[in-house]
Amino acid sequence: MEEPVYITDIKITSMWGDTTLTWNNLDPKINIIVGQNGFGKTTMLNLIKSVLVKDDKFCKMLKSKVNIKTTLGEMTFDGKQMIHKPNYGGFASADCFHYVNTFDVPASKKSSLSQLGISLDSVLYQRTPTVYSFSDYRLSMLKDLKTAMQKQERIEKFFEMINMLFESTGKHIEIDDKNRVIFRKGDLTIEMSRLSAGEKQILLLLFTLFLMEDKPNVLLLDEPEISLHVEWQDRLITMMHELNENCQIIMTTHSPNIFADGWEDKLVFINDLIER
Repeated sequence: MEEPVYITDIKITSMWGDTTLTWNNLDPKINIIVGQNGFGKTTMLNLIKSVLVKDDKFCKMLKSKVNIKTTLGEMTFDGKQMIHKPNYGGFASADCFHYVNTFDVPASKKSSLSQLGISLDSVLYQRTPTVYSFSDYRLSMLKDLKTAMQKQERIEKFFEMINMLFESTGKHIEIDDKNRVIFRKGDLTIEMSRLSAGEKQILLLLFTLFLMEDKPNVLLLDEPEISLHVEWQDRLITMMHELNENCQIIMTTHSPNIFADGWEDKLVFINDLIER
């Protein structure tokens, strides 16, 4: 078993000028941030992300200082530069951090594709060398025959979870003879690009968790309930936790359905973290 990887404490100063946010003793598994609009939930997530991946543009734009303590070390933006101790090149380079944007917005003014559709496509197939995809996972089965059966069993169990979710729609996920991940509905073949925003959204989240392969990880999510059916909202955290119990999830939400399935004790009210 690998060492736990998670964020333990966060302190942000000068978030919107005179605002200081202090968050100690984060839960190593599930953290659900709630609060009214305008209190800085999304801003906080973006500042955390910026420091973890050593991208200081957003921090400089807000003139914010950020300190994040993790089980891997301490990371700081002191107002001028990023300081990671120990200096291992950034949280993302350790392959233990993911930020998933589930908002379905156009990728560009000239493109009919959405960012959500592009993100799902990237997770499914080998599009860029920096993204570990479902295709990569399946190809690894050919390279390591000792674990091939185990990985195939994981895929089958994962697809069973997805089919249970989509049961009411009559859709059934499978891999076709061209090695594409598709859905069938009777004799109809449904490409991933033709799915609804909510369907793409939940698939992106679940495939991301599946590809972590139970390894320690940190996952940031901003309002993942957007476009999701109420029934899927009810089951979302439980499903994500089942796919990787070693992943620390830090998420914002406006939906009571997200934490209705026994996760109320993981709620964090952002106004309780803020000093003005």
